[in-house]
Amino acid sequence: MTRAALLALLLLSSAQAAALIHLRPSLNAAGIITHGPRTLKTGQPKQVALTFDADMTPGMESELRSGKVRSFDNETVVQALEAANVPATFFLTGMWAQVYPASALALAKHPSFEIEDHSYDHPGFSQPCYGLASIADAQKSADIGRSQRAIQTATGTTPQYFRFPGGCASESDVQKVEAAGLTVVHWDVIGGDANQKSPAVIVSDVLSRVKSGSIVVLHVSGGHAPETGVALPAIIKGLRAEGYQLVTLKTLLGRP
Repeated sequence: MTRAALLALLLLSSAQAAALIHLRPSLNAAGIITHGPRTLKTGQPKQVALTFDADMTPGMESELRSGKVRSFDNETVVQALEAANVPATFFLTGMWAQVYPASALALAKHPSFEIEDHSYDHPGFSQPCYGLASIADAQKSADIGRSQRAIQTATGTTPQYFRFPGGCASESDVQKVEAAGLTVVHWDVIGGDANQKSPAVIVSDVLSRVKSGSIVVLHVSGGHAPETGVALPAIIKGLRAEGYQLVTLKTLLGRP
């Protein structure tokens, strides 16, 4: 929280201040948004944002070219979302947008979908990071800019949010993203679909952890997350049964 915001809160009553803080998105120590408001205004439904990472690394591209993996574009995810009329947010790597430009453009043109930035080729900005390749500090700003340009070229849209691969980032990494005009958004619910062969486990992971204002991270990249689309109908049905409204990140965070 900025100094100006803190001073403004001090001028409010304790009850007013507590209510205002509760209606804001959560920021961790590094200034990264991890979830939306837990409590909404009177009459507003509980909201949850389903977000999908489109990962692509040089190694994944090699698997694709060699035929080891058929596709890293999981069309069943989009089909499940469309069938249930669910808004969603997609964090694309720039490399994924270049490998699948038609799919990236279709996502961007969809009236219920939102496109955001997930780096260029999915490196670990800070280490260790789940086996992801490291990136030199001097190259990080270039990676962010390269990703923005690749996504803009493929989709015609300019992302406003950035998600670090693996959620791995230092405070200086966050500052680099902010210098590029982006806001860092991670998650508070891990869908657990990466390398998961059981749709039931994915469904359970999401439904057992979600709260009002949650940001759920899943994958649309297929290949290493093949069962996401299969799990989605049950996730959507379960969330709606609990009274959650499914929205894009911008709606959850109250941004136009």
